[in-house]
Amino acid sequence: MNLKLKNIGIIKKADINIDGLTVIAGENDSGKSTVGKVLYAIMKSISKDKKISTISLKNNFNQYFDGEVSNNGNILFTQDNIKLKIEIDNNNYKINEKELETCFFIVNNGSSNVIMIETPLVWNMMELFTKLPMIEDEMAIELEYPKIMKDLHLNLSLKSKYKGIDISDTIKDIINGEFLKDDSSNYYFNKDDKKIKLINTATGIKYFGILQTLSNNNHLNQDKILILDEPEVHLHPKWQLKLAELIVILVKNGVKIVVNSHSPYMIEALQRYSEQQKIEDQTNFYLAQDEIIDKIENSNSRTLSEIFEKLSEPFDIFDEMDSNKIQND
Repeated sequence: MNLKLKNIGIIKKADINIDGLTVIAGENDSGKSTVGKVLYAIMKSISKDKKISTISLKNNFNQYFDGEVSNNGNILFTQDNIKLKIEIDNNNYKINEKELETCFFIVNNGSSNVIMIETPLVWNMMELFTKLPMIEDEMAIELEYPKIMKDLHLNLSLKSKYKGIDISDTIKDIINGEFLKDDSSNYYFNKDDKKIKLINTATGIKYFGILQTLSNNNHLNQDKILILDEPEVHLHPKWQLKLAELIVILVKNGVKIVVNSHSPYMIEALQRYSEQQKIEDQTNFYLAQDEIIDKIENSNSRTLSEIFEKLSEPFDIFDEMDSNKIQND
């Protein structure tokens, strides 16, 4: 599977393979999240309707990408011999609908084929998302809310009938507890048989709780695409390594995962665990910089070298501060 972007959001050019584990590294505001959102919008558009029109694709893009996508840009999505080209100019979409009709083999038994995790704070909004349909119906209004988070809420609330990959016990050992439902179907964190409200649960634990619940609900299936947007943000470096190991295990079992990250701990852990689990041929690292996302010289090792050099710049500042301090003493 390949995704090429030109003049989409902040990105001038991107060329990304999604074969197993895809890691996009770079600073903030470098276009990492844009790739995840475009991929998410495409996959949701493909799976949402039995026949996709230009209008429905545009609506889905605006819904999940949240607004105007580009000015004079284009997207090329390729899987095997199927190519879906989307041209976008001033929010006008042009696609080849005949090509679109051949894309439905991507959908896994009619279930949702993509999940995106932007923030673990979805747990804080579970009750709100559950009540939203009733509120909208009673008041005859349509409320604006983050659609990607709402989709994640559904996957956390509903169980799939299809078999999923079980990582629940592994996560239980990491966080020393598990996410369970009470008699009112509200989630809580169970630690040492103590019922802890999610509002009082650490944000890092909430992140692992998402994966644990997705596993329990059979949503981590083979050929599922899982997009993780800067998953390290709320995690101690030691837990970043634990999460990286889980990610590699899922990839080895057939889940396609895209990780956007600016953490050297997370990126190196993903590299090391992918080598340990012998999935290097399914792993691709990319650097996002200067509005371009690409693999350096088509080499993971060369790209990783550039990534670590880029992410080590804060230490250069510390060295300069130390040098200035010595000169002033």
